[in-house]
Amino acid sequence: MKALGILGALVLAMSSTGLTEAHSSSMAIRPKLVGGQKFTVFDTPIPLPIDSSAINPAVPVDAKAKVEIVSTAIVGLLSTELKIPTSNIRVTSAYTDAASGITHIYLVQTIDGKDIANSVANVNVDANNHVISSSHSFAPAASLVSAAKIGTDGLESSDTAKDALSLLATHIGVSLTKTELDAATSAMINSVVSDEPQLLVESLPAAFAIDGTAKVNREYIQQGDGSVVPVWRVVVEQKDHWWNAHIDVSGQKVISLSDWYAQSESYFVYAKDTLSPADGSRVMVVDPAFTSASPKGWVTGDSTSGNNVWAQSNPFGGSTWQNNHRPTAQSGGVFNYTIDLTKAPKAYVDAAITQLFYSNNIMHDLSFIYGFDEAAGNFQDENYSGEGVGGDYVVAFAQDGGGTNNANFATPPDGQNPRMRMYIWTETKPNRDGDLEQDIVAHEFTHGISNRLTGGPTNTDCLNDGESGGMGEGWSDAVANILRLKSTDTKHTDFILGDYVYTKSIRNYPYSTSLTTNPSMYSLLDDPNYEEVHAIGEVWAEMLYEVMWALIDKNGFAKDIFAHDLTKGNSIMLQILLDGMKLQPCNPTFIDARDAIIQAEKNLTGGKNKCAIWTAFAKRGLGVNAPRSDGGSHTDDSTVPSGC
Repeated sequence: MKALGILGALVLAMSSTGLTEAHSSSMAIRPKLVGGQKFTVFDTPIPLPIDSSAINPAVPVDAKAKVEIVSTAIVGLLSTELKIPTSNIRVTSAYTDAASGITHIYLVQTIDGKDIANSVANVNVDANNHVISSSHSFAPAASLVSAAKIGTDGLESSDTAKDALSLLATHIGVSLTKTELDAATSAMINSVVSDEPQLLVESLPAAFAIDGTAKVNREYIQQGDGSVVPVWRVVVEQKDHWWNAHIDVSGQKVISLSDWYAQSESYFVYAKDTLSPADGSRVMVVDPAFTSASPKGWVTGDSTSGNNVWAQSNPFGGSTWQNNHRPTAQSGGVFNYTIDLTKAPKAYVDAAITQLFYSNNIMHDLSFIYGFDEAAGNFQDENYSGEGVGGDYVVAFAQDGGGTNNANFATPPDGQNPRMRMYIWTETKPNRDGDLEQDIVAHEFTHGISNRLTGGPTNTDCLNDGESGGMGEGWSDAVANILRLKSTDTKHTDFILGDYVYTKSIRNYPYSTSLTTNPSMYSLLDDPNYEEVHAIGEVWAEMLYEVMWALIDKNGFAKDIFAHDLTKGNSIMLQILLDGMKLQPCNPTFIDARDAIIQAEKNLTGGKNKCAIWTAFAKRGLGVNAPRSDGGSHTDDSTVPSGC
């Protein structure tokens, strides 16, 4: 079938290499599927074989019905091309982007209704029902047969679930005794991300599970050689970690581990146009909510809690928030609290909470405008459109007592509350509060955006290791850089992160278009000093800094990025960053993400900025002929496409 040039190009050659190296900062591990997950962009979009009577242009079709028709067609194509029954393919998320008209379909391979956690696919279909790009990491059909013979019967029992908890505790270095496990209780509950039930284990010690609970369910996982083995999936939250683990049944070992908390050094703000207290004064803003994103406003009741965010203090670093301290609005719904920066941060905690509430809501509304909306899995208690899963406003902890000199953001799948923890910084006397620096909040919130958009909103394990984990940090820096831009800035302006709370840069180099000031190149990823995710992220963010200025120089600057003027360079940049996340595969490489951004720009403008973007990437070594990193090399290439 010709249409499965679209997916046939993506069949992977997989060989066994065991597990990837775990970064000491996150302990993330996952089976390494050699050959990567090739992301294919089709220069000539391929028609989707849909019966014309199913979608007749002359007859209006409900948007959800059309998504279902397109998704069903994609499942059929995958089934035909890969010789896998449609019963072994599940659509995890599918939605049509309101701005671009592109339908994004995310899928997972299954056995007997149970997911193969890392066998995922995504296919992108334009408004004319043509496939424009796709990717998959599905296991060979023969592996499904072998795995089905092994089966997972009995894994729902509390005894085997507790065995899995014990293995995870040992792996992450947390004490969990047999006595403590025996005292735990369990019950079956419904899952929020699949039709398969979960086992809820309760009364666990707080040292292992901060709220005393863990969730265990049956899944499979694909190994490096393409074979598939049954696993326990264990989800457990701790103070600064939210583990999603897969534990091999037969081998009795942790075979995959990711952390929904994204650790970060941080960046900071006062108001959306003020980087930090050093950049300007506080101002009173009136009705700042954007009606398209927050039609009922930001506040529910009279405290810093609402549909998008609940912000509160957290002096002891716990995980509960419902009864934590939040400031109460003054007469007329005014949140106005004094700040004395000569005193310790706890003296102005109400102002800090208010600032954190404001900054998170600003990020919610801005990202909504640019496509991180309800269908795409954004963070809201009530989803007004009825799309996506609600009940997942951001839980934002101000002046969190669980750490210092940092901030982090945990991103569980759609329908579960993410956590943002903002810490006090101890580099100065008095100490400084990260809640007051807006680019820190922007960086952390962007972790949530990139994790929910890459791989679809129900799979937040697509940026958890190596290059993909590093790019997660890089996108967060890049969005923070976009938001701090002023009309007086030029391509010769250098940005230093962390100079308010940390008093100096928290990165190796300033972000700069000068190769002397910032020498970061693609080849730097081969440097042993650049194996950690933040270091990798610096390289990616520097490339995006070059792209940003190339677009601004070519198209001009939008003074108000909330106006969503997609004729201006900074607005184009933010749009194609988010659109590219939706297009790219799970666990993308630099090249995958680059190609997704270039495709996103083509979808947006018809390719008007193609050469500007290619030239910017090539300047930093990610040209047309740059080798894929899964081949082991990050050799610089400055080649641009012919005609540029």
